[in-house]
Amino acid sequence: MDYISLKDAISIYLEDVEIRQCRSKDTVKTYRTTLRRFEKLMDESNVTLLKDVDEIAHAYAYRDELVDCERAFNTIKKYVSVLKTFMVYSVEKGWITKNPFALVKVSGAEARRQSMTLSREQLHQILYHADNATLYNIYMIGCDAGFRISETLNLKIEDVAFDTNELVIRHGKGNKMREVPMSDRLHDALLRYIEWERPKIDTDSPYLFIMPRGTKVRANYVNEYLQKVSNEQLGFGITSHVLRHSFATELYNAGVNITKISRLLGHASTETTELYLHISKEQNQQAIEVLNKKNGQINKNKKKY
Repeated sequence: MDYISLKDAISIYLEDVEIRQCRSKDTVKTYRTTLRRFEKLMDESNVTLLKDVDEIAHAYAYRDELVDCERAFNTIKKYVSVLKTFMVYSVEKGWITKNPFALVKVSGAEARRQSMTLSREQLHQILYHADNATLYNIYMIGCDAGFRISETLNLKIEDVAFDTNELVIRHGKGNKMREVPMSDRLHDALLRYIEWERPKIDTDSPYLFIMPRGTKVRANYVNEYLQKVSNEQLGFGITSHVLRHSFATELYNAGVNITKISRLLGHASTETTELYLHISKEQNQQAIEVLNKKNGQINKNKKKY
């Protein structure tokens, strides 16, 4: 059997969408942009054949990466829907036997974002079994600084400010700058990484995290290995977003003010942070009920005039 490349499969499908299905120009543009972006992501993970697109390593990771970038719910739903439709077409054409996006649900992504969290012991396991020093330090930033994966991979060496003990994000979401303090172990780990463990290459790259050949580390590479180590050590797969979520949840459980957590995460409002911490309207109401009970006790003892 001759296996078709992802690039060729997408080209044939886009032609079908435009000519046979007679979709609108806007729809064709949306499909083309979405599918070519996915093709680029797969190419960065050295996936060139359609048959090699994997459910866990690529389909779920793609969805979770969209969530990690905090895309709007409808945007995530649209992107995933396009991939699902393309894969259904591919199955019908006989190019693949199984749709890797068949079980990928956007509502599941939101629920996972709200509820999935790891204990400090589980995070230690992830770090201990990291495949190499580069991945170890990337995971560490997720665990101890709560960065988005895109923010971590865009860090440059100059953004590690050892003099002030901070990591500097110069172009975060919304092109905002923020400074996040480093934990002691993160400080020591990054110092060791920069001085001894970072790949040595002939041409200098400004990026903190690079591959042995000198190219910038990609998110799919990080998530593929994170899926692998978490499946092996924890019995279930996670992506880099879970590290960020766990960071926020641990601070909240330790009594850190939600406004401070929101600032560390780079959220525009505490409402987004509440989604991370799975703080529901019911829980907020329960908090108010505590005041109601206390007020009730005061009223019982209050003098009536």
